[in-house]
Amino acid sequence: MLVFKKNLYAPFSGAYSENPDTLPDPYGFVLHALASDRDIFVSLREIDPQEALEHCQTLYPRASRFATPAILNTTSKILLEGLVNPNRWYTMNAYHFCYLFDTLYSVVEDYNYGEIQQRFATFPELNGEPINFDRFIEDYFFTTAFLIDPERFNNMEQDAKKNHPFDFPGLFGVINRLVPTSEEIRLVEFPGDPYAISQIPN
Repeated sequence: MLVFKKNLYAPFSGAYSENPDTLPDPYGFVLHALASDRDIFVSLREIDPQEALEHCQTLYPRASRFATPAILNTTSKILLEGLVNPNRWYTMNAYHFCYLFDTLYSVVEDYNYGEIQQRFATFPELNGEPINFDRFIEDYFFTTAFLIDPERFNNMEQDAKKNHPFDFPGLFGVINRLVPTSEEIRLVEFPGDPYAISQIPN
């Protein structure tokens, strides 16, 4: 199971009653995105490597800045395995969250601009209403600092980078488009239940 800012596995009651914005079931949303990606990466194996790279740059515009199609494929697979593992909790770093941002955003674009029949088929609980992606990111992502321009980040004072949201693991590498190591691609096991303690790991 993957550790998000808010528990992705908690029972979901549907749309927020106090807010007109709607969200799909969070677990189903992430599962749909990662499962769909498996089909994408299988199809990319069938085409020319340069064409596969161009597809990845379109589908994963931020993550493809630091990762090859092979690394993106591995990241996708690891995240899906972690998501559906009911026996262990795993924390993610900025490389993982950046990849998730891209793949979830792609699902939102397809859904929000799709035909109404497609919307009902994809997330029937939304009754065709558009997904508020910003609301989902605010609720479930610890940080979106990986979206910051490298020049702006690198010109920040060192003291500022030691504070949230800039102290997130892997953030420097993502922003500066450094290829992740095999260690950075792996998920980190979290002992116990992260939501049973006062502060979720960051």
